[in-house]
Amino acid sequence: MKLSLVAVPLLALALLAAAQDKAPAAGRVGVLNLRECMDKSRNTWIADIEIDLQKQQEADSGRATDLNPQERLRIRTKNQEASNRKRLEVYTEIVRLSGLIARERGYDLVERVDRMPESGDSDLTGLIERRVIVHFDPSIDITPAVLEHLNKDYSARKK
Repeated sequence: MKLSLVAVPLLALALLAAAQDKAPAAGRVGVLNLRECMDKSRNTWIADIEIDLQKQQEADSGRATDLNPQERLRIRTKNQEASNRKRLEVYTEIVRLSGLIARERGYDLVERVDRMPESGDSDLTGLIERRVIVHFDPSIDITPAVLEHLNKDYSARKK
């Protein structure tokens, strides 16, 4: 079977049109400021972790003066690891809540955003270079909703 010179381009166009019909639709995107979500002034769970870490460090510092440097380092490392485990638990909950809120709002993807760098930032160049998203519509920011749910859920769990 031979294809004519007219049939080949028509076949190519038909295949291209069929492929475009099956192409995935563009997804809706939301944004989340993770730094704000992990900020102790906005997140009561993180604030409590900071308080617990401070109390533990104060309790350990009284007896640490009598200890050798290796033992002091071991205690400091143990406290930091405990704090990191708790922070990872908070981060995991933020990811879970982000997924729930994204689904409620019809977002297929949630991108991490950072605040706009300010001239007084000590690492201004670094902040600018690490900033992936330059502009977004504030209506797609799920940060306030995540923080609201996170703080509400943590308060209920704490009681």
